[in-house]
Amino acid sequence: MKISKLSVTAAAVLVFMAGCKSFDEYQQERLTKAVAHFERAQYSNIDAEKVLTLNECFAMARANNLDLKVFGLEEKVSKEMRTFEILGMLPELNVSNNLSSRDNTPASSSRQIDGNGYGTFSYSQSQDRTVNYLNIDLALSVVDFGLAFFNTCQAHDRMLLRQQYTRRAEQNLVLDTVRVYFQVAASQRAIKVTTKLLEDCKNRYQLIEKMGEAGEITPFRAFDEAKRFIDMEKRLTNYIRAYENSCVELRSLLGLYPSAKIKVDDSVLDTIPEFTFPEMELMEQIALMKRPELFEIDMQKHINVLECRKTIVSMFPNVRMFIDFTNSNNSFLYHNSWIELGIRAAYNLLTIPRQLHRYFAYSAQVDAEEYRSYAQAVAVMAQVRIAHANLMATRERLNIDLRSSNTFRKHLTKAEESSRISGELSQLELAHMRLETAEKEIEKYLSIGNYYVSYYRVLNTLGIENLHETTVADLKGKLDAERVRAAKELEKAREEFEAAEKAAAQKAEEAKKAEAERKPADPDAPAIPADPTVKNEVK
Repeated sequence: MKISKLSVTAAAVLVFMAGCKSFDEYQQERLTKAVAHFERAQYSNIDAEKVLTLNECFAMARANNLDLKVFGLEEKVSKEMRTFEILGMLPELNVSNNLSSRDNTPASSSRQIDGNGYGTFSYSQSQDRTVNYLNIDLALSVVDFGLAFFNTCQAHDRMLLRQQYTRRAEQNLVLDTVRVYFQVAASQRAIKVTTKLLEDCKNRYQLIEKMGEAGEITPFRAFDEAKRFIDMEKRLTNYIRAYENSCVELRSLLGLYPSAKIKVDDSVLDTIPEFTFPEMELMEQIALMKRPELFEIDMQKHINVLECRKTIVSMFPNVRMFIDFTNSNNSFLYHNSWIELGIRAAYNLLTIPRQLHRYFAYSAQVDAEEYRSYAQAVAVMAQVRIAHANLMATRERLNIDLRSSNTFRKHLTKAEESSRISGELSQLELAHMRLETAEKEIEKYLSIGNYYVSYYRVLNTLGIENLHETTVADLKGKLDAERVRAAKELEKAREEFEAAEKAAAQKAEEAKKAEAERKPADPDAPAIPADPTVKNEVK
């Protein structure tokens, strides 16, 4: 027996040690993954010279973004959990087979209990030395079935909840892709515009020093001119430095190796689109229909409602129905096979107060989710208005930048065509004009990109992919149909309320009349004088 205990203990220690990992093992695992992930990321690459359009970036982001893939895998996990809960509604089916063998005969004797109490019967045998029992037990618990049913409904809601998480993550991914895409496009244009100008700007420093030494300009003027060129050079190089960061972020969103080698189609900055929107009230209602966050709250509320129902089911007696089939090879039995049917009921009364408070807690949580839904709806409408106002402000800024760019370009063209420009000082002023004109042109490209981003931000707040006429008309039709249905239900409820109120008033009037008829006459009341015009026939 001691050897048996030691062996069991050793086996338990081995299993426990096999399940534990030291920090060195984790460090080695992390080292292995670091090499493997880096090599894997190297394969997720594209041709650096390929020019990507915005729609191609959308397709690559949806297909390759790693965060979106994680959401998709979690959605698959929730589907498997739903299947797991569905299978939990099946009854229990237990199959057991017991084989026992003895080294001697299982005989026994008996003694009388009536009479004198003495006299022993001889030993007898009622069981073979080797006995095999086969048992098949099918059982169904009513409470467990009800809980499994509600668990299945909750698992289905959680699966739908995960789908809304994925849908919202995809919408945010589209917005981030648009934002970074236009940053890269504007930076590409800025590099094209400023590369030669920055080289000219560096040459102007020598010209300023030469003019200062020759006495053509004062030292104060030379200081101001140098400062102007330095400030302009800083502003223009900021666009170039931001280009690499934007490229790395864009490649990361597309699920590619995060390097700075990527090119996008910046021809989209040459056109200024005209976006049309429906009425603000309609956009707010569309957002209330389509935003995934509102779906999430509604689903969470239903999960809590099901939790209340599970609590109610838990307060019922646990009724267990079973059917049991047994087969034995014992030759001394009269029947070697038999079937048992039965019902067992158990009720733990002391759990009722606990379950009641659990029900109250989840009922209060349902009310909280209802108010959270309304609060989120108000926040969504505010986001729609803010996004639309931001779009209008961006459009106004774009108009200003367009006018500024055109004005600066027109004056620069006239200055370059003027025949009166001569001398090094005039060339210096002309260089300033070129740099400022280039800066205004870059600001124009940035404003165009921000205008696109503002439009997609409005779509993001609405929770839809586009604002085509067919899409808006379809959503408006659904809202109108729901409004008609709600009006019919409200009218029906009003009629039922008025009918109930009228019936209650009529019932109260009848009760008042019945009370008046049952009330006896007051003996202390003054007598009513008889009418002399009425003939008294009573003698």
